[in-house]
Amino acid sequence: MADSSYLQKKGNTWRVVVEIPKPLRVAAGGKPRFMRSLGTESLTEANRLKHAHVAEFRRRIALLERGRADPLAQAIEAAISFREALAAPGVGHMEHGDHESTAEAEMLATVRGEAEALLEAKGPEVARLFHSLATGQAALIRDHYETWLTTREDTEQTKSQHKGTIERYLRWAGEYTSIQATDRRKAGEYVQALRDAGLAPKTIGRHLSSLSGLWRHLISRALTSTEVNPWLGHGVTGSKSKKVRAPKRKGLPNEKLLLLLHGRYSTPHYATVLADLLRLALLHGSRIDELCSLKRADITKRKDGYWYSITDGKTEASVREVPVHTLAVPIIERRLKGTDEYLFPKLVPGGRDQKRSWNVSKAYGRFRKQVGVSGKYEDFHALRKTFASLAEGLEIPESTVKLIIGHERGDSITYGVYSDGKRLDLRKVIDRIDYGPEVTKAIIGA
Repeated sequence: MADSSYLQKKGNTWRVVVEIPKPLRVAAGGKPRFMRSLGTESLTEANRLKHAHVAEFRRRIALLERGRADPLAQAIEAAISFREALAAPGVGHMEHGDHESTAEAEMLATVRGEAEALLEAKGPEVARLFHSLATGQAALIRDHYETWLTTREDTEQTKSQHKGTIERYLRWAGEYTSIQATDRRKAGEYVQALRDAGLAPKTIGRHLSSLSGLWRHLISRALTSTEVNPWLGHGVTGSKSKKVRAPKRKGLPNEKLLLLLHGRYSTPHYATVLADLLRLALLHGSRIDELCSLKRADITKRKDGYWYSITDGKTEASVREVPVHTLAVPIIERRLKGTDEYLFPKLVPGGRDQKRSWNVSKAYGRFRKQVGVSGKYEDFHALRKTFASLAEGLEIPESTVKLIIGHERGDSITYGVYSDGKRLDLRKVIDRIDYGPEVTKAIIGA
């Protein structure tokens, strides 16, 4: 059955409806609920459109809640109510030529009176903000950035970074900062504030990238009076010639692989988990979250042996099928004997994306330092680099390695463009992965 939460149908058109808690209805002017027509007869389309409005109405309810103790919040909510009322059919200019309708004139007189009262009580800045919001000449950043985030096709972690960046700006500029009040001068002042706070140029650049992305969204929806993006061209990253390149993550040499393979973590559960993940990563080049997310149902046995399926990932290329290396078969068969849905059970998700690998990654960080693999770029992802480096040394074509580790093949001029890799015998390729007798013995020794 299709989801119809927060939706009501009036005639043939769907509208979004959010109930206002009873204690807040007086502050909302007696309204029992917030409503807005979605202008569509399709339930599917209504479900797609409703989320931004639900988020806006929830912010309005939160504003009403804060308004009990915050006169400014009350003023902002009143301004929004005036703006909606002035935009209602039959109130504005359109039906009366160049003359204000009686209803509009009375409402604008009320707005001016409220603004004058705020001028005395809160000062000119608050009075201007109230008047510009009430008359539709300004809009609050906080009322629109959540909608922008819903349009992004980023990971939840990246969206969380965007959100944190915008909220940091609002803490500096003020919760009720309008889009129109953010000009290039104010943006420059904020950049200087970030410098004064000790942020690195690269970090400041990331903040500006998020804010610039939001402004492109606002400009595209005519929510600003200018098409100039105030966040562009602040030159915080310096010239390319002076840019210091970060050291690249490299594959691990055999000496360090042996330290890891002979080591054992202090707690029994993670000791086995880390030992198995370490070996699977070395033999297949898979990401830690891909391995931690494997389910028993993702393992299939074919004529040539076991395969596992990665059903979700960072990119479209991440979704793939990988043949299980001969040395990894004992690990897979032992874990298939379990009854849990996941191949690696009892992993507690964590982090912004609630990844199953979150706590495992933390444990691996402690483990590698305990055994003496403590370099900055010697983390779990270095095992993926190690696999790729070995494959290169074995002269396995790069386009083939990309199929196994889940990288895009588009930059391979011939294979990436004209071939999907289906004719490749990946079983023969994976069984060529050989780190030499000493490392192989350590892998089997688990």
